[in-house]
Amino acid sequence: MLSRLKSKFEVLVKGPVAVLARLGFTPNHLTLIGLIMSLLCFYLFFQRHAVLAGFVLLVCGLFDAMDGALARYTGLSTTFGALFDSVSDRYSDFFVIAGMILGGLVNMGWGLLAILGSFMVSYVRARGEAAGAGKLDIGIAERGERVLILAFFSILNLPELGVILVAILANLTAIHRFVVAALRLT
Repeated sequence: MLSRLKSKFEVLVKGPVAVLARLGFTPNHLTLIGLIMSLLCFYLFFQRHAVLAGFVLLVCGLFDAMDGALARYTGLSTTFGALFDSVSDRYSDFFVIAGMILGGLVNMGWGLLAILGSFMVSYVRARGEAAGAGKLDIGIAERGERVLILAFFSILNLPELGVILVAILANLTAIHRFVVAALRLT
């Protein structure tokens, strides 16, 4: 859903992206910063600082969104960069929710379902598109939405509610993508 707002987002961040480019940052630098920030989120959630972790997660999500904007702005889009970004996103998804689970902030079952759903959203898209199903950037819980849900409910000091929503919505999104891909491929 938020991916449809990409062009509007890029207009908003054009100034900061230009500054980052002048300072010598590359898209891969921003991806790496986002990954490191997700490790900080892991630590903060593990230490039961959910509210602070929620704010850090928002910043982490901003870096994740800006790496693509910087790539397009500088013309530095590469297949390696896309792979690095995707792999980094999966690790970040894991670190954030694992920190919540290991910190005792969320039920392990819901946490594992949220991780599974988050991974499956990405996997079904990648595998479906590779199989020829066309663009599968559909569903109500793409990565941007999941990050916002987790950050918002953590800031409210209700991280378990955020994880439950992500567990449900991410798995529904993965199933939705699978059904659409199956219909296109059969």
